[in-house]
Amino acid sequence: MSTWQERGKSPPSSPTSSSSLKPSVYDDSTLHGSLPVKTKLTMGIGESVQACYTVICGFFLNAYLLEVACLSPNYVGTIQLIQGLFDAFNDPFIGTMSDRTRTRWGRRRPWLLFAAAPLGGCYFGIWNTLEDGVSEGVKFGFYLCMYMGISIGITCIQVQIGALVPELTLDYDERTSLSVYRLGIGNLIALVAVMIHSAIVTSFHDEGEIDKGYQLSGAIFGSWICIAAWTTFWNIEEKFDPDLEEKDEQLSTLDGLKIVFQNKAFLIVVGIYLCGPTAVVLVQTNILLYCKYILGNEDLVDYIIGIVQGMALIVLPLWNFVGQKYGKKMSYYIGGSILCVSLASLYFVEEENTALIVSCFIGSCLGIPYMIPYSMLPDVIEEDELKTGKRREGVYFGFFTIFLKLSVTIALSFTNFALSAAGYEKPTSTCGVGLTEEEMEAAAALPDTQPDGVISVMRFMVGPCPALFFTLAIFMVWLFPITRESHQENAEVIKRERNRRSIQLESKKAAELGKMVLAKSNGVDDDGMVDIDNNQL
Repeated sequence: MSTWQERGKSPPSSPTSSSSLKPSVYDDSTLHGSLPVKTKLTMGIGESVQACYTVICGFFLNAYLLEVACLSPNYVGTIQLIQGLFDAFNDPFIGTMSDRTRTRWGRRRPWLLFAAAPLGGCYFGIWNTLEDGVSEGVKFGFYLCMYMGISIGITCIQVQIGALVPELTLDYDERTSLSVYRLGIGNLIALVAVMIHSAIVTSFHDEGEIDKGYQLSGAIFGSWICIAAWTTFWNIEEKFDPDLEEKDEQLSTLDGLKIVFQNKAFLIVVGIYLCGPTAVVLVQTNILLYCKYILGNEDLVDYIIGIVQGMALIVLPLWNFVGQKYGKKMSYYIGGSILCVSLASLYFVEEENTALIVSCFIGSCLGIPYMIPYSMLPDVIEEDELKTGKRREGVYFGFFTIFLKLSVTIALSFTNFALSAAGYEKPTSTCGVGLTEEEMEAAAALPDTQPDGVISVMRFMVGPCPALFFTLAIFMVWLFPITRESHQENAEVIKRERNRRSIQLESKKAAELGKMVLAKSNGVDDDGMVDIDNNQL
């Protein structure tokens, strides 16, 4: 703890602030109380936008682009790489723009209102296959545009959902509870969504029209994205009050980048968040191909998805209890260790029943790599507020969200380039270009196969590789400097400073008003004085 905190003094001014802490731009009386259940449920519905996208696309999009849209692994990997680099620009930019937004609806909610429809349209578009005979170059351009549109839309939605967390409550345990509700409701909706998606695709696959199944699913969940975002818009009340905000010079995106990367605690949380979801996405991306080519049963993926997502929901309240009783770091130690062992064992799995058992252990800890970093980040934002006197939720969550998308980019690009290098072959059952109808029917009756090198890559991607990522994440959790005790001390200092600055601001306004009244009473003309109406008095 710094010296000024120990002595109960005000923090010194920082290079980025002309004062210690801003006057309160929030209603502190509500920020320290319990949030209504309705608010938590609504945040869960908002979270489902990214949850549905992450789960459905995580499990199915890569295989869809390879084996239904029939793009080569190099094209698919390049799409992921370009989209990820594009995200590196739009995430902090949108986060900064969100902090600058001032409307009668607040600064976060308008983004939910206006980004939903374009996002839903692009989501529907990416699940549409182009006509036979279209070149791979045209396919590449089409799917790249759709993916980049999804990237912008998801950022516009998710940055606001994340930034609302520290704005709704300052309480340490209430934030953990809010994170549990968000992930719980979001994952529940995502579980239902992915099962519906899988059922639709399977039914059309049996009829030999799998592409139409993906198209129908895209229409359904593109519509849900709009419904969920708009529901959050109408039912969340922002506590931010622009009338109490001091008008400081706005940060550029580059300045925001400098600030967040000077925060050691933020870098650690980013590292945790980079490693955890990357490991999860590696498994998600390859599990369909793993079931098809290694376990020999493509339909097994439906059971694995149900078990993993179902266990994640069932066990989430337990992790909430562990987090509140033993702290966030201990929760990650336990859950991360279980994930390491379970994932490493997948390399050796040969039987379906064994894969289902391992899926239970993985699912029981699936919420940890998401819940814990998200509940740590508000603590980091407040530590930054102590040092700079400013709250920059949008900037922090904007940069933070980059790493979820970058983790997907890394996983998908690396996977596809590795598959290509190992000699991946397009399946003749769905991509038999040039075959007659009779030859296609004969090919569909035979199981698709891949070279041994491709099989080895698939095993590595679902087993040892994600286990190594979780090992690194556990180490970084150990380095995280903010504890429950230090957070509570920081929160008390912030509350005192906000109140002090708020009182100073109100006193200043009262003094200025008194001078204006005195000047009027002394007969000062209107050349240098603005008239005061009764409402001002």
